[in-house]
Amino acid sequence: MKAASTIGGFFGLEPSGDPPAGDSVLARWTSAGGWSGFHNARSAFAHLVRGLAPGTVWLPRYLCADMDAAAGSSVRRYGVDMALALDDAAFEAALAPGDLVAAVAYFGAPVCNRLREIAARRADVVWLEDRAQALDMGAGMPGAWRLYSPRKLLGVADGGLLVGPVSDLPAPRLAPPPASHAGAAEARAAAVTREQVEAAYRLYVDMERAHAVTDAALSDRTRDILAASAVEDMAARRRENFAALDRRLSDRAAPVVARLRGTAAPFGYPLLLARERDAVADRLAADGLFCAVHWRELGEAGTTDPTDPVASRLRDGMLTLPVDHRYGAADMERLAGAVLRALS
Repeated sequence: MKAASTIGGFFGLEPSGDPPAGDSVLARWTSAGGWSGFHNARSAFAHLVRGLAPGTVWLPRYLCADMDAAAGSSVRRYGVDMALALDDAAFEAALAPGDLVAAVAYFGAPVCNRLREIAARRADVVWLEDRAQALDMGAGMPGAWRLYSPRKLLGVADGGLLVGPVSDLPAPRLAPPPASHAGAAEARAAAVTREQVEAAYRLYVDMERAHAVTDAALSDRTRDILAASAVEDMAARRRENFAALDRRLSDRAAPVVARLRGTAAPFGYPLLLARERDAVADRLAADGLFCAVHWRELGEAGTTDPTDPVASRLRDGMLTLPVDHRYGAADMERLAGAVLRALS
């Protein structure tokens, strides 16, 4: 099987080119104010936490465990429902002035209405929009900080962007990024055979495990690619691919899909399965269709919150199908057909 016949998985490094006719990714993301670039998003988040020293950092119970290392020790959780909207009757009353709340733009959908309403009432709280899965989601929450993780969205090997009044924070002392940071993405871009794709993935797993909270900077190469990548072109392809999957798979869609219909740039097409999730993912991978799991490990360690049954159900059942700009209608037909066969 040729590398070109695989669908999904991590991105190969995309070379920078001439500036796009419309907004570049970098211009769109940083139009709301100042910004600082770090080696990864958790380092950018840690810089914000260190600079603001909030009393409590609030994270949703359904979130990648990697954010815990950046949040520090004063972490509390708030609940979400199966559609990934706030579901915690005690949340607003428990907020204290100076707390920091991370509100996640899950799968590229805008932050849920209830969180936005609370944010409008609680200007004494610091709000952060986690846009790690959002290529383009419009204006967002007024006055909120924004956090981006570009390697999840396009062909870059590193990067975490913190957007907001960064001049109010202590200036970061950033070291050069590690020389090896682009190795996996370069190998993925150069892969010709299925075996080479799989070898690149093994390297990628090793490099992802090496990511940590660090004082390393965003690489110049990533900044150049972000400045040369057109938002609208990629967003349009994501909408088209999402719609193609939705026509075939809506009866197995995760509840959050209802919030993703009509969004500017869906991250993927999330399915909510049951015990068959891992078997379906393995069968698809055997056919060269690599779909992400969000997330196998949730950040509960070190908190006093009980395990949340909703978060556990999402952890064990979610499977995200790729809809990004690398693919077109024929790819989505192939992917949808393979999913239906795997579920039959």
